[in-house]
Amino acid sequence: MPVFGSGGTITQTEGSTVLWSTTRVPVQLVPGSATTLTNFDISYPHPAMDNAYGLDVTIDEMFGTIFTNCATYASIIPGEWESLSAPVATLPVGVNHFEIEVELTRIVEPSTYVGKPFPKSLAEGQRTWLNGGSCELERAGPLIRIFRFERIGNSIYLRRKQSIKDAGNQGIWAPGNSQYTGVGGYQEGWTYGSDPRCWPAHLIEAKSGGNVNKRRGEANACSTVDNSNYASTWRGTVIITPGYIAP
Repeated sequence: MPVFGSGGTITQTEGSTVLWSTTRVPVQLVPGSATTLTNFDISYPHPAMDNAYGLDVTIDEMFGTIFTNCATYASIIPGEWESLSAPVATLPVGVNHFEIEVELTRIVEPSTYVGKPFPKSLAEGQRTWLNGGSCELERAGPLIRIFRFERIGNSIYLRRKQSIKDAGNQGIWAPGNSQYTGVGGYQEGWTYGSDPRCWPAHLIEAKSGGNVNKRRGEANACSTVDNSNYASTWRGTVIITPGYIAP
C-alpha cells in the first residue's frame, strides 16, 4: 500500500485502487454490518521433519581410550504449505472494501527452536488492525507463518501459508554423510537422516562420556525419534468491517 505525494496531494493506493487521498472522499465503513468471529482458530501443521546426528570423539593419548559423545536434533525439511478456508463471512451487496481487526492468543505452543521459545510476531491479547487484511504470525529461523483474509466474489476467506526456506545443502555435514572414515575408524561431525537441506531445530537427546560406541544406529546411540511438535494454533476474535471506496 504505497503512499505518495504529488502537487500537494497525498495519496494511498492498493494496486490501481485509491484508498485515501487528501482531495477525495475517504473510505466509508459500515460498522453496523460488521461480522464478529469469536473463538476463531488459525492453525498451522507440524512440518515434514528429518534429523541431524552429531558425533564427537576424544582419544586419551596415554591409555589409547576412545570416548564418544553424541547429540541429535529434530530437523525441519524445506517446503511450502497453503490452505484456503471455507467462507468465514459474506459482505453486503454494493460494498467494495473491507477491513480486519484481530485479537488473538496462541493456545497451542510449538516446540522450542534451538533451545528458545518459538517467537511470536503478533502481540497477544491486543486488538490489532491488519493493513491489507494480512499478518505475519510467527517466524523462527527458516520458518515463517502468515495469514490473509481475502475477498472472492462477495465472500471473505482465510488463507494460511507456511514456508520453510530451501537453502540447499546446509554444508555442515560430515564428508560422505558418514560417521566412519575411509578405513573404518570414527569420523566426527554431523550427519543428516534423509535430506541434506534440513534445518536442525529441536534437541532430541545428548549423551557424553564413556568409551562405548555412540555412532548413529549403534546400540548406545542417541535417539533419532522426533520428539518435537511445531504445530501452532492461535485463537481469538476477528472483526470484519465492510466499507465503500468511491471510484
